Amino acid sequence: MAGVQIHGKQVLKVRVGGQITNLLVLCGNGSTRPFDVHPLVEEFNKENNTNLRVVSHRVADAAQMTSEVWRQLPSYVVDASIAYERPGTKLGKEIVFFSSGNPKVVLSTGKYKGEKDVALVALGLTSADFIKDENSIVLAIPDSRLIVVPNFPGSDGWYIPHAETGVPHGKRVNARQDARYLSRLYTSSYVGPVARGYDGLDGNGGQGVGLDFRPSGGLGVVVEVPEGDVAKIEALLKPARASEIDNKTAIEVPGISLKKLSGLYQEATKAVLKLNGVVDAKLLEPIQELLKYLGKARF
Repeated sequence: MAGVQIHGKQVLKVRVGGQITNLLVLCGNGSTRPFDVHPLVEEFNKENNTNLRVVSHRVADAAQMTSEVWRQLPSYVVDASIAYERPGTKLGKEIVFFSSGNPKVVLSTGKYKGEKDVALVALGLTSADFIKDENSIVLAIPDSRLIVVPNFPGSDGWYIPHAETGVPHGKRVNARQDARYLSRLYTSSYVGPVARGYDGLDGNGGQGVGLDFRPSGGLGVVVEVPEGDVAKIEALLKPARASEIDNKTAIEVPGISLKKLSGLYQEATKAVLKLNGVVDAKLLEPIQELLKYLGKARF
């Protein structure tokens, strides 16, 4: 597989609104930058002729509230972005998030300029919604797609989730089953992903909602698997047959741990993705071919 590995050992089943949704972990915790998640899933689909999609906030929330499922999930990105300002600050023409050593992330507020103590959320993201270069990431999302979350809290804590977006909002409440634990920035604005999958933040179990990840931060990749793709994924998860083992190559790499080798593979994969469209495609072909076969290795 080029660019992404299956880290889950099985297709997970989650009941959402009376129906079963299939989930799969593609990359483990801390392995993928938030804005690389959608390109990686799209690359996987191209390589395997599948139609996987980054998990929606609604399905993710159901998974986090199903104990036997959320314990098998990493911290991961859902298919939503969020932007907000410092508490008490009115929205300007743009919301800009910048942290040292990271590209700035920008979202235009459009008709929501002047609003205060709100969050702007976009659902159903794809890689086409991000314009990236070395110095910036622009969320090219029109205000017609932005959903306003009112009464966005100015501090971490337990809150009731907004019905449409799942973002905690309103007045602080005690920890309870229908509340979610908000993690946000206080001293700066923020533009970035909505993340789920915490298991230790203030004892919140799987109810944490992370709205404070830097572009360089490492997160996992969790996807929804359409019913028509389940058989394909299960075939990829099966142990290799004897005829396939005969075609495998055993190599030894002295002086490096398997953990470090796996990390280098992940970094090389992300570097090649960034070079697509910048470097002559023919120059990248042998590197992509090598990574394709390394992606099948058991690190």
